[in-house]
Amino acid sequence: MLPDSAPFALFDDNLANTGDLLLSELRACITCSGPDDVAQAFEAIDEARSRGGWIALAATYELGYALEPRLTPRLPPAPGPLLSAWVFGQAERKTAAQTAALLDRAVAGLGEHERLAGVAAIASDIAQSGHRAAVTRIRDLIDAGDCYQVNFTFALRGEAYGDPLALYGRLREAQPVRYGAFVRHPGGAILSRSPELFVERQGTRLTCRPMKGTAPRDSDPALLAASEKNRAENVMIVDLIRNDLGRLASPGAVRVSGLCAIESYPSVWQMTSTVVAEPVRATLSSIFRALFPCGSITGAPKIRAMEIIRELETGPRGLYCGALGWIAPDGEFRFSVPIRTIEIGSAGDVRLGLGSGIVADSDADGEWDESLLKGRFLTDLAPRFSLIETLRCEPASPEPYALLALHLARLAASAAHFGFRLDQEALREALMHTAASLVESHRVRLVLDPSGSFRIGSTRLEEPKAGSRPSVVVSPIRISSRDPLMRHKTTARELYDAELERIGRQGHFDALFFNELGELAEGARTNVFLDPGDGMLLTPPLASGALDGVYRRRLLNDGRARECRLMRPDLDGASAIYLANAVRGLFRVDLDRG
Repeated sequence: MLPDSAPFALFDDNLANTGDLLLSELRACITCSGPDDVAQAFEAIDEARSRGGWIALAATYELGYALEPRLTPRLPPAPGPLLSAWVFGQAERKTAAQTAALLDRAVAGLGEHERLAGVAAIASDIAQSGHRAAVTRIRDLIDAGDCYQVNFTFALRGEAYGDPLALYGRLREAQPVRYGAFVRHPGGAILSRSPELFVERQGTRLTCRPMKGTAPRDSDPALLAASEKNRAENVMIVDLIRNDLGRLASPGAVRVSGLCAIESYPSVWQMTSTVVAEPVRATLSSIFRALFPCGSITGAPKIRAMEIIRELETGPRGLYCGALGWIAPDGEFRFSVPIRTIEIGSAGDVRLGLGSGIVADSDADGEWDESLLKGRFLTDLAPRFSLIETLRCEPASPEPYALLALHLARLAASAAHFGFRLDQEALREALMHTAASLVESHRVRLVLDPSGSFRIGSTRLEEPKAGSRPSVVVSPIRISSRDPLMRHKTTARELYDAELERIGRQGHFDALFFNELGELAEGARTNVFLDPGDGMLLTPPLASGALDGVYRRRLLNDGRARECRLMRPDLDGASAIYLANAVRGLFRVDLDRG
């Protein structure tokens, strides 16, 4: 079984199916924060390994600046450790099928919002114009003889929703690779679907498999294999890595096999080569000092390329382009180059690094497109839910949908956030066509799918009896104010629908939810408003976990309500309690205190 919430590391291969490794029972964490800590950190790793510990290691790209004295003055300030090594006491070998079953069981035990995992609000941290300027500068440096190639990178950033493990399961299914990894650690999670081996030790053999050269999956792989540009880039990096390995092995002990081989992945073709050195009896520290970071993600010559990278890139790369992998107690290890790798912080912030190798004849727009192509394993991952708008329709009115502008504004904002396609004019036309087909007041439900397709349904409104006042109860279930899905109206309503069914059997209209902090949030199908006695309605802020309901927005815009954090005593002491939604408007209710 996978640990429920404790740190663990999973390294999996669901492409060649060579076997997976699950590490659990965290014993210690070794970190390195600066150049003065490097030697001590590697010594601590060796000590932990020699005592039987299994190590999951994550080294940032910036560790390379700490390892090379000529680059240390250029080491940028980093938000976290240069290197983190988690020491585990338990190691289990798994087959790909066993790993898939483990993930399926773990995800099945999650709540609906946790299962529907993904990344929203994805955006580049650099404009294409800035990327174009950097490529132009690199080409100028190449023309001046400063370097032969520079790998230029940037990042996509976003907001994670759902459980990171559920997201990893989706990525694993969509992007089979040999060097996958999921690490849950105290500061967040690492989700890697890397196809590239940095270095592996088996006995006294070191193997590197640099990857350089990319083409879209729908193109002819023979074109990539024959591409002079891509072959030249690949061979240049192979020569660099041969030289690096030569610092560890005796003359003649380094060989190249499978030069410029083409590998298939769901969204791209990749060109790879294999470089082997044997025998090598160097320490882990010596191996990193000789090889790190991998030449495929720096350029050539390596040190000058890293200087240029530091000058032109907008910030630290972090784990992207560093090293990620495991170390066994016997000293064998396997590290990937963590490309196609997502870092999720404790607040749900997401970072995905992307980049490409720039050479003398590189086209800036082509390099931009290639970089974005490498991120499609994430950006093409469609949400597993739909967006909803529920409108009141008065067919006889000149404006059958009184709050249509607010509905469309909210829908457009959510669609942009989650990457849904949306044709507002087609949608508006369909809504008006629906209104024209109706006679009496109706509840109209619009469902928008990620592809942009939509469905519209309607039911005749049953007006409440005059003088009747619905009753509400407080749900015993606490919602999470940190759940990003709570801020959007979606089909992910399993919890709310179950509560509505339960309290409906008791004759109640709605259930009121508090969050994990004890703050009032919302009803299962309404927003909540309290009148403390002065006539100004108070409603929970969105930060408490409330949906920005359309009627709520209208009341706030009209100055009839204001946001306020509300606790249980506020609910119990209110002179009046109101609920509101777009269909029923604002109406008073009674609280059943049970």
